[in-house]
Amino acid sequence: MINQKLVEYIESKIIPQYKAYDGAHQPDHVYQVIENSLDIAKNYNVNLDIVYAIAAYHDIGLKFGRQGHESASRKIIEADFILKTIFNDNEIKTIAQAAEDHRASLPYEPRSLYGKIISEADRDINFERLLSRTILYSLDHYPDYVKEDTFEQVYAHMIEKYGPSGRIKLWLEYEPNVENLKKVHATLADETAFRKAFEPLYSKYKQN
Repeated sequence: MINQKLVEYIESKIIPQYKAYDGAHQPDHVYQVIENSLDIAKNYNVNLDIVYAIAAYHDIGLKFGRQGHESASRKIIEADFILKTIFNDNEIKTIAQAAEDHRASLPYEPRSLYGKIISEADRDINFERLLSRTILYSLDHYPDYVKEDTFEQVYAHMIEKYGPSGRIKLWLEYEPNVENLKKVHATLADETAFRKAFEPLYSKYKQN
């Protein structure tokens, strides 16, 4: 069971901050990453309080912008005095480093098993969720694009990140991600199928 003081603090003070971020990084994303992290953690002898905290804080640095947000997340964790009443110094260091190591484009291997867990959890390889988050990001950051511009930007981004030669790295053999990535590859290889999936999601988010 997760430390109740930690849960109450994160639920009341940390996760609500994500409401101010772009559409791809709202509280629903954090809850999904928490769920994924705890599911992955079942396969390892790890501290679930640490796993939970990392997942909750991993994108908190977005308040200072997307560029370098993982390092900003680390600094926020290191400065959080409430966390310091729950975790010791070594645990804070582990949480901070793991949050900093979560990005898909990380040029080095995460420094701990906890870093690999959050990396794997944040991948969240589910085609519809990946496509939804990419569309939301595009609509937030390129509001002047017409639909075809958005389609081309989203399709190119997903191939670059999630395609067979993409920059995404899977550090753990987490079966749902491995199997779902194969399905993502198949859809990305078929532009007609990709467009069929894109159209209703674009219409849904464009109307909101």
